Amino acid sequence: MVRSLALLLCLAAPAAAAPAKAGRAEALIFTTAFGFYEGIALSWLLDEHDLLPSGDAGVAAGAGLTLLTTGLTLGAGWWVTEEYGVNEAQARIVNSSLIWALLNGTMLTSGYGGDGEDALWASLVSGWSGQALGILLAANVDRTPGQVGLMNTVATWSGAETAVVLGAFHADQSGPYLTWPALVADAGLLAGSWIASRVIISDSRARMLDLGALAGGLAGPAALFMLWGPEEHLQSWYLGAVAVGIPAGIATAWYLTRDWDDGEAPEVSSRALMVPLAGGLF
Repeated sequence: MVRSLALLLCLAAPAAAAPAKAGRAEALIFTTAFGFYEGIALSWLLDEHDLLPSGDAGVAAGAGLTLLTTGLTLGAGWWVTEEYGVNEAQARIVNSSLIWALLNGTMLTSGYGGDGEDALWASLVSGWSGQALGILLAANVDRTPGQVGLMNTVATWSGAETAVVLGAFHADQSGPYLTWPALVADAGLLAGSWIASRVIISDSRARMLDLGALAGGLAGPAALFMLWGPEEHLQSWYLGAVAVGIPAGIATAWYLTRDWDDGEAPEVSSRALMVPLAGGLF
C-alpha cells in the first residue's frame, strides 16, 4: 500500500521543465567563431614578441593554439547550454554584446591611430568584456528576440547613417573618421535598448526594419545613378541619397508591418544563463 501510494505521488508530481535550448545554435556559432579568432590573434601577438618558434614549428604552434581555443569555446558553450539552457533572446543578447564590444574596441583604437598590435589587443579585451557583460545581461534582463532585434537595428543604422553623412561631407579627409560612427552607434544602442523595453515587436517585424533600411539605402543612389550615371563629382549626392533612403526605408517598413504584432507581450524566460567565464573563453 505504501509503495503504491509513493508510486502514485511520483506519477502525479510535475516533471521538471527541461532547460530552453532554442538559442543554442546561435550561441555556439558566435562563441566558437570568437574562439577561433582568439587563437589567431594570440598566435600573431605571441609571434610579434618572439614567443613562438620560427619556421614550420611556429606555424604548427599557432595552428595548435587556434585549435585549442576553438575546441575549448565549443566545448564550454556546449556544456553550458546543455546544463542550463539558453533561449533565443539570451543568445542574441550575449552575441550582440560581443559584436558591439568588438566593433568599439577595434574602431575606436583605429580611429585614434592605434597600430595593428593595439587593434588586436583591443579586440581581444573588448571581446572578453563584451561576452561577460552580455552574460550578466542575459542572466538578469528579460527580453524577447524581437526586442533585441529592434535594439540592434537602431544601433546599426544610426552608426551607418553617421558614416554616410560624414562621407557625403568629405569628413573622411580629416580626423578619426571611424570614431564618430562608433560613438553614435553606442548612443543608438542605448536608445534602442530604451525603446525596445517599451515596444512590443515581433522578431519578423524587427528583421523587416533592417530590410527596409537596406532597400532604402540602395534605392536612393540607384535612382540617381540611372539619371546621371557614374559621375565622380556627384559622389556626395549619391551618399546623400543613401542618407535619406535609410530612414525613409525604416519608416516605410515600420508602417507596412504595423499589423504584424498581436499587441500582447510574448512570454520570456527568466531563467538565468549561468555561464562560467573560464578565463574569458566563453
